[in-house]
Amino acid sequence: MSESGGQRARLRRYSELPVWVVEDHQEVLPFIYRAIGSKHLPASNISFVHFDSHPDLLIPVDMPADTVFDKETLFGELSIENWIMPAVYAGHFSHVVWLHPTWAQQIREGRHHFLVGKDTSTTTIRVTSTDHYFLSDGLYVTEDLLENPKPLQLDVIMVKPYKLCHSQGENDAVSSAKKPKLALEDSENTASANGDSCSEGLGKDTVTQTRDHTCLQPSCSCSSESHECQTAVSTGEILEILEKRDAFVLDIDLDFFSVKNPFKEMFTQEEYKILQELYQFKKPGSNLTEVSFVSFGLV
Repeated sequence: MSESGGQRARLRRYSELPVWVVEDHQEVLPFIYRAIGSKHLPASNISFVHFDSHPDLLIPVDMPADTVFDKETLFGELSIENWIMPAVYAGHFSHVVWLHPTWAQQIREGRHHFLVGKDTSTTTIRVTSTDHYFLSDGLYVTEDLLENPKPLQLDVIMVKPYKLCHSQGENDAVSSAKKPKLALEDSENTASANGDSCSEGLGKDTVTQTRDHTCLQPSCSCSSESHECQTAVSTGEILEILEKRDAFVLDIDLDFFSVKNPFKEMFTQEEYKILQELYQFKKPGSNLTEVSFVSFGLV
C-alpha cells in the first residue's frame, strides 16, 4: 500500500512496505482495516488496485447494510466474491481499478461511475450500476431508493500480453516455440483486427522499431461484434489515476495468472452444459430506461 495527496503528511508511515499473503481473498480485509485503525491508511478516499481474473465486486445478498459498521460481524459474512463493496459502502474505498487478463470479461471495459448505498426497502447494500455483472445478481436499484449513497469510480482495464522487447541482432533466430504463446496469439489477433476506431483516442497496436529493439506498444482494440473498446494502458497512466486519491492498496490475486476454467475440470461436458443453462442470464437492451429495468423485472 502507499499514500498520496492531501493526507500524506497526516498518515503514519511503515518502516518497510507491508505485504500480507492470505488464502481466501476476503481474509485480507482485516489487515486493511487494521492499517486504517493504526492511521497508516486514511479512513476514506482510498484507491483499490485489484489484479484478478474475477472482479470480486458482488455483495452479500441478504446482509444488512449496517453490518459494515461492526467489523467482526462483517468479516464473518464475507466470501471471496463479495468483500470489496462493503468497504465501499463503509466509506473506505472510493475508487477501484480492476486489472484483468484477456479471458476475464465479467464487466464492461472502461470507466464506470455509480452509487453504492443502503436499499431502503430491504436494508441491504445495492448499487445504481446497470452493468450486466450487477443486474444478473439482482443488485441494481434506482438512486431514489438508496440511503447513505457512496460514489464509486470503477476503472476496468484489460492487461494484454505483449511480445517482449528483443535485440534484433541476438534473438531473430529464436524459435517461435520458445516465445510466450499468449504474446504470439495476441500479436496475431491484432494483425487480423478490423479498422474500427476507439473512443478512448488510442490507436491500434503498432510495432515501433529502433536500431536495436522491436517492441509492441500499448493499444486500444475494439470488437466489431460488441463495439466495446478494450484498452491497454501504461503504468504511468495508472499512477496518474492513483495520484488523485489519498492512498492506494495493491491487491494481486494469483488467479489473475490462471488460464483454465476450473469448472470444466470439475464437471463432465454434459454437467457443464446443464450448469450453463441453469445460470444463463438474458441481458437487457443497452438503451433501456429506469422504467424499462423495472418492467424487465430487475427492481
